[in-house]
Amino acid sequence: MLDDVARLLEAVRAEYERRRGRRDQLLELKAEREARLQETRRKAETVEAAARVFYAASAAARENARARLERAVTSALRAVFGPGVSFAVEVGDRRGRPEAEFYVVSDYGGDTLKTPVLDARGGGVVDVASLALRAAVAAAVTPPGTPVVLDEPGKHLSEGYSRALGQLLKAIADETGRQFIVVTHDPRVAEAADRTFRVDIESGVSRVRVV
Repeated sequence: MLDDVARLLEAVRAEYERRRGRRDQLLELKAEREARLQETRRKAETVEAAARVFYAASAAARENARARLERAVTSALRAVFGPGVSFAVEVGDRRGRPEAEFYVVSDYGGDTLKTPVLDARGGGVVDVASLALRAAVAAAVTPPGTPVVLDEPGKHLSEGYSRALGQLLKAIADETGRQFIVVTHDPRVAEAADRTFRVDIESGVSRVRVV
């Protein structure tokens, strides 16, 4: 009798642990998808902000801005992914209002593929384009000398591109004359920084030290 009760309790305990493990998996999956949704929204906001810069400019200024933006983002993409990729801006009018569309243009053995920047996939292309757009928008709409703060840039970028991303950030900072304050867990990105600080939590207190 006691053996039967013990076996029943063990079965109940095993089922409880199984269901708790499944619940934890679902909660983790939910948190991951919510984080991805927030990241996608942030990138969409970046693209919309870049488009607003075009809306506010005159026709001549828009053409100048288009050319500069294409060069800047193309340079960023090629610094990370090589020469087979570029960035294109198409400016038109809809109902009497200027409208900008952003594309990533890829060359695959002579075939050209043009994809809306938010639909680009693979190796973090949208991350790099978004990063370059953020830098361009910051340079266009903020006073000179204003620092640009980036939280985990390129966190979805393939590991092999991390060092190139760090060098890209440094090049953008040099080109725009802006200070970039970057929060990252990737030491390969941090290698490009002029100064690096490590933040550790000790007994619930954040400790900062120069690396």
